[in-house]
Amino acid sequence: MQAPAFKDKKRGVSAKNQVPAQCRPPSDSTQVPCWLYRAILSLYILLALAFVLCIILSAFIMVKNAEMSKELLGFKRELWNVSNSIQACEERQKRGWDSIQQSITMVRSKVDKLETTLAGIKNIDTKVQKILEVLQKMPQSSPQ
Repeated sequence: MQAPAFKDKKRGVSAKNQVPAQCRPPSDSTQVPCWLYRAILSLYILLALAFVLCIILSAFIMVKNAEMSKELLGFKRELWNVSNSIQACEERQKRGWDSIQQSITMVRSKVDKLETTLAGIKNIDTKVQKILEVLQKMPQSSPQ
C-alpha cells in the first residue's frame, strides 16, 4: 500500500486527498455551482466576440457603401453625359426637320407658281390658236 502512495507523493498528490476534477458539491442549497460561472463567462466571451464581429461587419459595410457611392457618382456623370448628347442630337434632328419642312414649303410655293404660269401659258396658247384660226379663215389678200 505504501508503493502506490509513494508514487503519488512523487507526483505531488497525496493518496488520501484524491478528488476527481469536479467542483465540490454545494454545502448550502443557495450556493451556485462552479460550472455555472464558467458557462456565464463563456456566454460573455461569445457576446464580446459577436459584438466585435458586428463592429467588423459594420466597418466592412461602410467601406462597401463608400465604394458604391463612388460608382454611383460615376454612373450619374455618365448618364448626365448621355442625356446631354441625346438632347444635342434631338436639337440637331429638330433643326434638320425644320429645314426639310422649309424646303418642302418652298418647293410647294414654286410648284404653285409653275402651275399658275403653266395655266397662263395654256391660256396664251389657246388665244394664239384662235388667232391663227381667225387668220386662216380670212381671205388672203395678195400684196401687190
